[in-house]
Amino acid sequence: MTYLTPGILRQFSQDPSKPSILPQPTPIVFEATARPQWEYHTISIDPREEPPLDEARLTELGQDGWLLAGIIATPGGERVTHITYYFVRSA
Repeated sequence: MTYLTPGILRQFSQDPSKPSILPQPTPIVFEATARPQWEYHTISIDPREEPPLDEARLTELGQDGWLLAGIIATPGGERVTHITYYFVRSA
C-alpha cells in the first residue's frame, strides 16, 4: 500500500477545496528487551547399533521443553553411519 500525503492527493482530487480523508499510517513501537538465553542439547546415535529416536522419545524431550532444531545424518559409504539431533530451549 502506498501512502500519499494529503497535499499530493488534493492535486489529483476533483474538488481541491475538500480535503481527502486517508487512513493514517500505523505507528510501530520498538521496545528494548533482554536478550533471550538458550540451552542446547545434542543426541548422537549410530543407526547401525541403535534405532533413530522414535515418537515417544521425541515427545518426552518436547515435554521437557526441548525443540528439535535440526538433524544431521552423516553418510558413510552407502549407509548413514551417524545421526545427530540438535535441540534448543529457553534457559
